[in-house]
Amino acid sequence: MRDELFQKPLKALTEFEFNDEVAAVFDDMIHRSIPFYDEVQKMVADFVDYFYRTPSDVVDLGCSTGTTIAYLAKHCQAPVTRFLGIDDAPAMLSKARSSFKDSRIEFVSGDIRHVDLGQPSVVLMNYTLQFVRPLYRQHVLNRIHQALSPGGILILSEKVLEDATPLSRLFMEMYWKFKRRQGYSDMEISRKRDQLENVLIPYTATENREMLQRAGFAQSEIFFKWHNFASFIAIKDNP
Repeated sequence: MRDELFQKPLKALTEFEFNDEVAAVFDDMIHRSIPFYDEVQKMVADFVDYFYRTPSDVVDLGCSTGTTIAYLAKHCQAPVTRFLGIDDAPAMLSKARSSFKDSRIEFVSGDIRHVDLGQPSVVLMNYTLQFVRPLYRQHVLNRIHQALSPGGILILSEKVLEDATPLSRLFMEMYWKFKRRQGYSDMEISRKRDQLENVLIPYTATENREMLQRAGFAQSEIFFKWHNFASFIAIKDNP
């Protein structure tokens, strides 16, 4: 279903929620709102093939409608025993469960600040940490590092700011141009931006890497960046 949620005027300014209306159009929203979304998924699949160690899990924190897990289950060559998707939005999980039937895929409702992660060799958190209150972000990354098996990886994708404020503004303008090319009007862009203002809080790429280092990841790098979107890989060292 095409994302037309913000074509109509909002009755009141409310915060963005991952509700039934959003879940219904989420897949279209993601592909039209996140540059090179499909290409990043392909890169993630390659990393899974390289770093996955049987019989561990591949865990997707903030799995939304499950499209990334489904893509990995279809395209990864690694013998993954279980893909575990975790989200706290009932509408997203309902759509994920109804859309994908695979014995290796399991979707679980849980708060990523507290949910049991097991001992995965791969954890994905794509465009999720930015929605976690800043107070809890370091705690979430600490828990991921603790849960990962030695040599395991975290893939983190985020909307980011730049260290130089003028460049952050420029990159945001480039992003709005991108969204216009995807068919969103200026009014739709503005209305969604207003709803997200206090919900999606981006950090700089430097701040994200500093958090990864504090969590215990000795190695972390940006493997993809487009203006104000970045994807990081962080590796847990062997003891």
